[in-house]
This record gives sequence, structure tokens and C-alpha cells, in this order.
Amino acid sequence: MNALPPPASDRAASPRSRASGASPRAIYHRLRAGEPAPEDLAGEPALEAAAPDGIEAFFAALTALRDEDERCGAPGDEGEGPARVLLGYAPTALLDGCWLAAAVRVRHADGALGAACLDAFYLECGEGDPARHHGALYGAALAAAGLALPDLASPAFERSVCLADADFALAIPGLRAAQRGTARLPEALGHHAAATVLGPPAAVRRAASRARCDGLYFAEHAEGAETARRARDLARRCLEAHAAGGAPDWPRVWRGAWSLWAARRAWLASLRPAAAPSAWEAMLALVEEKARHAFGFHGRVRLDGQALDDALDPARLDARGILLRLARSRWIVPGRPDESPLVTRSVQFGGPMFGVFTDVEVDVMRAWIRALIEAPEPPAALRATRGADERAGSPRVAHDEASIDGNRRGSTPRAQERAGLPLPELYHRLLCARGPGDVDSDAGELAQAHVEGVLREVHGEVTPARLAADGRWPWSAAGLSRWVDARLREQIFEEGHAHARSTAGPHAAPRPARDRAQPTDDAGIAREITRDEAIWLLTQLAPAAVIDGAWLQGATAPGAFHTPVAALLLRIYRDELGAGVPAQHHGNVLRRALAEQGVTLPPCDARAFIERPDLLPQAFSMPVLWLAFAQGSMALWPELLGLNLAIEMAGIGRGYAMAAALLRRHRIDPYFFDLHNTIDNAASGHTAWSIEAITRFMDACAAPGDALAIERATLRIWRGYAAYARASRPLVRAVAVRLGPRLGWRWLRRHLLGDTGR
Repeated sequence: MNALPPPASDRAASPRSRASGASPRAIYHRLRAGEPAPEDLAGEPALEAAAPDGIEAFFAALTALRDEDERCGAPGDEGEGPARVLLGYAPTALLDGCWLAAAVRVRHADGALGAACLDAFYLECGEGDPARHHGALYGAALAAAGLALPDLASPAFERSVCLADADFALAIPGLRAAQRGTARLPEALGHHAAATVLGPPAAVRRAASRARCDGLYFAEHAEGAETARRARDLARRCLEAHAAGGAPDWPRVWRGAWSLWAARRAWLASLRPAAAPSAWEAMLALVEEKARHAFGFHGRVRLDGQALDDALDPARLDARGILLRLARSRWIVPGRPDESPLVTRSVQFGGPMFGVFTDVEVDVMRAWIRALIEAPEPPAALRATRGADERAGSPRVAHDEASIDGNRRGSTPRAQERAGLPLPELYHRLLCARGPGDVDSDAGELAQAHVEGVLREVHGEVTPARLAADGRWPWSAAGLSRWVDARLREQIFEEGHAHARSTAGPHAAPRPARDRAQPTDDAGIAREITRDEAIWLLTQLAPAAVIDGAWLQGATAPGAFHTPVAALLLRIYRDELGAGVPAQHHGNVLRRALAEQGVTLPPCDARAFIERPDLLPQAFSMPVLWLAFAQGSMALWPELLGLNLAIEMAGIGRGYAMAAALLRRHRIDPYFFDLHNTIDNAASGHTAWSIEAITRFMDACAAPGDALAIERATLRIWRGYAAYARASRPLVRAVAVRLGPRLGWRWLRRHLLGDTGR
């Protein structure tokens, strides 16, 4: 791979951004990691044209912008070359589609707009194929040009000297759209439509042609390409659904599109060769670069009676003041560097700063001394103190990852105080949060405290000894497949599976053949429960069903969705949400079944939903765990994989068959259960994808050869698996309390808890 020198011009953040202590690199890092980041102090870009009114006018305006982009020259052609342009676009291209992350959350995924956004996002992500994710395709284009960057997930990516601040600034509008939530959905739709119609900037496409790396990324974005046509059709479908929702806000949609266009113009301007810095600019930059290394070595050196170390203190660096005093000192003869002791003695062999400065840096000193005759002070534009402000904007990339055995960063006292929130209230808060990094509430802390509590409860249940007893330790891909197959056979053919799942815990081994119970009489169960009770039982599933897939919502976050493991989870997530068809949305399937029985549910994010008197508080136990996982998926990746496997396996076998038989007896639509018994299959459905996702994750853990890391990851996966059973129990017990007095505890133990009397 070719090494690329640092950008010749790294246009820094605006002074206002520097004053906030947040450079584009730092903001990019925080947004990509799902953390709160300061708003852009410069505000929204000024609109240079009135907002189009209506879809046709909107797309016509975007087409005009695309034509303007084509007519513009490619700054990289006349400046720093194709490598600089191609690398500079990477922070944006590698996260292609991220701006739709907020639009595909479960809160609003059951309608036409959510379905359209899900299809658009899925296309950007390669339709479940990680190799075809647009970010992966762009990475392949870079490789074809002999260029390389650190992995997107590593801290080194944001620190790369091959990237300028302006490169990160270009990606920020899209990342902000991903985090701002549904409150800024019109802007996100406008941003997506603009990205789709405009495609990669003409400068990037020309650079790719010059570098001879015209790969699949550029082919799929080319005018007339099938993928490009589908992407535009989906962008139009999103806006049509937005308009159909009533009172479309076209000015906000246009502002979202314009924010991308304005960011592109600023980025393209940054690619043009910058004017050579003045002597004062170069010398100020040199002082700022060296100050942190010089601090502590100049306590006895004085300038105008002040110790030089005081001025070099990084906390209050005064580079301009140092140079003004230095210019008047005995070390400098203005206009005559060959007579100035600073360069004739101090930095030469035998001097106190020998070896500190390179020859190029000494030339900077000489040029500054020569310039002091005509410019004894810095230009007015440079008279503000710099250095400390700019350094404050450098990314603070800290890997505060959860320890792999579950000992995570402790939740704050505030979250601990609120951990006692009723489950329905917690459900509402987590569902209505803007997503990972929500800055408007304590949703992240509440989610973390809840997950930690559940994982603590199962921590002692999942040990190497218990896992080894039923073939789940040590880790092997073949062993996982064998265990899942055995467990599913038990669930399909044996009554006792319900007991193993809901009372003995998920680590319980399949019983020997001689100890197997006889099949349950499904018709007998159906005869015991009345029609009203069947409707009531079905209603208790609503809090989970209407947000089916919520546990995987975090896989759409910009810091996660580009990985091969996330691609598999995204396939499952899309299916749970109806694969882009509202009628197939799992929550809508249940809603229809209940509506036919006279039970009409309000929107899941309405307070009226959690305040329904016919819903048990315990019905929110499982979906609260899902939503809590979604808030912290990146830190809980192994546990999420285990939880996902447990959920998908639970949909297969006699449990759902019994529920379907009960509903059929009372002429209630059973398709919600039939649907899961098919799509969750272990041959080519959700359970198979879940196994593959775990295998890929563990392969990555095994790559460095760290046996301890593999063992810890294995424990974390199975603790996530165990969390499913733990979250299921409250509702099972609450149902037993409700129906027990009439049906009898003995019947309930046998049929609802799977207790065969042994």
C-alpha cells in the first residue's frame, strides 16, 4: 500500500468551533460512537434558494445541483492529486446510509414511511451482504488505488494524518441526522434524497478515474445503473410517504438536502491548494507544535522578566506573546538571521536546543527573523491566541469498553435512583429516546442500569462447568450448531422444553431419551382456556410484538452497521419489521388479530398504550430488556448475540404451536405464531443467521490467538442468552396468578410452566 503524506492544507475548524473545544474529528468520533456531541455553533447553512414546494420541484432542484456539481472543476485535479481526494471522502463514504439510522427505529417502523426508510437503508447496507455495503465497496476502491486507512472502528482512524479536519466535517451532517431522532426526520429524508440524487461528488469520481480504481462502488452510483435507479425510487417513496402523512414540511426537507450540499462545497474548497503560510503563521504554528514538549525545560529562561515556562504552559499557551517578546530579545536581530543567536548558537551543536528542531524548522525561524523588518507584529487576523483552543478540539478517543466478563462501568447515582421505575414507564422512556447518545434524557443511564441488573442475576447461572455439562464449553462453531439442533428437537417433540426454558434456565441440558415426557395434548389446553382468556393472553404479547426486533435496533447505529456481524443482524431486524411491507410488520400482524376481536391498540409510543388497564405491568418486562440492549448495543455486542439467539430459538416448536392451536379453537387469527415458527427456522431463517453471526463474531475474537478473550466472549454470549429466560419469567408468573384460581395450580404447573411432576 502506498503511504500518503499529511494533507498539505488541513483547514481547521472555525474559531467558534475551536472555542467550543470540539474539532470536526472529535465531533465525528463522538457521533459515530453514539455519544452526545455539541451542536454546530455555526448553525444551519444559509439557504441560497427558496425551498421547493412538492416532490417534483424538490427532485428538480436536486437535479440542478447535480448538474452544477458536474460543471464544477475538480479541485483535486489541480491540487493535491487523486489520492488526497479519494482518502478525504472516506469518512463519509465508509458510513454511507448512516443518516437513515434514526428513521428505521422501531418506534415508527410500522407505517409506510418506516417501511420505505427501512428498504432505503437496507439497500445502502448491501441488502444483508456485508461485502456489498457501500462502505465496504468504497474501501475496496481505495485498496484498488493502493491506498489504505486504519480500520473505521479503531481510534487510529480519527487520528490519521492522511485525513484533514474538513474530511470529517463533510460526514457530520449525516451523522447528526442519524442521532437527532424522528424530531428531525424531514431533514434526514432531505439529506438522503440529496445523497441519492447527487451521488459521490464529481471530484471523487474523476479522482477514481485518474487513479484507475473505478470499482463497484462507482459503478453502482453511476447514472443509469440499476442500484442507483432503485435508490432514487426509494428516496422518492420515502418522501411520498412523508407527504401522505399530512402537512409535509418541505422547507425542512430542503434544509436537510442543503446541509449536505453546503458541506460538500466546503469540503471541495478545502481540496484546493492553500496559499503558503506567512512567516508569522509558520512561526506561530511551530511554537504551538513544540510548546508541550518544551514546557518544563525553560524555567530559568526569561523574556521581558517573565519565565518562559509560564508562557509555554499548555493550559494557557500564549504563542503570540512569546514571539513578540522573543523578537525584542537579545536572541534576535530583526532582518538578519545569520546574526541572531537563536539560530547561530541556541539550535546549533553545543547550544541548549541542539537536535530539537529539524532543518526545515530552522528555515522557518530564519524566514520569520527576515520578515521582522517589514512585519514586526503578526497580521491582525493572527492576533488572537491560538494553540490551546485548537488542541482542545483534538479527538479524545478513549476505549471505555465494557470488560468482557460483564463488569461494566457503573451507572450513575441518578440512574440508580430511577432504576425502580415501573416497567411500563421505563418502556415508554426507552422507546421514545432519540437513540444511542440521547442528550435529552437519562435513557442511556436507565438502559445501562437495567441491563446490568439483569446480567448480574444470571451471572452465577452461566459458568464454564454448567456450559460444559451440555456441550457449550469450550467454544466451537460445530458445538454450537449441535447444541442448537438438539435443543430445537426437544422444543419440537417434547413437552418439557417449556420447563427448561422458563424455570430451569437456558443452560439446562436436554434430558436423556428415557426421561422424556409424552407430547402435550394441545387440544386439551385449548379446551381449558376460554375465548376471553385467549384474547387477554394475546393482548399481553402486545408490548413486545409491536416493537418486535427492538433488541437489534442498535445494530443500525453508525458505529456498528457496517460490520459483517451487523449485516446478519440487520437481515433479521428487517424481517421483524416486515421487510419493507407494513402488512408484514410483526406488530401489525398482532394488531390486526386483536382488532378483529375488538381490541384496538394506540401507537406504541403513546402514553395511552402503557396506561391500558388490560395490560399487565409484567408484559413490559421482555420488551424493556430489548430496548435497554438497543441503547447500548456496541458495548454489549456478545450479550446481544446471545439474547438474539434465544429469542429466535423461542419461536420454534410446540410452544408457538400450542398458542396457535388455542387461537384456532376460538377462531382467532393465529398467524402471529405461525409466522415465527417458519421464519425463525434453523435451516435458512433467523436462527440460522443468529448462529452464523455468533460464529463470525467468535472467529474475529479468535484471530489474535487470545484464548482468554475467547473464553470471556463465550461467557458473555451465554449470559445474554440467559437474560431472555430471566426477562420472560415475570409475565409467566403473573399469568399464573391471574388464571390459577380458576384452572388450578396443578394444571398451570403442567401446561404453562412445563412441570411434569418430577
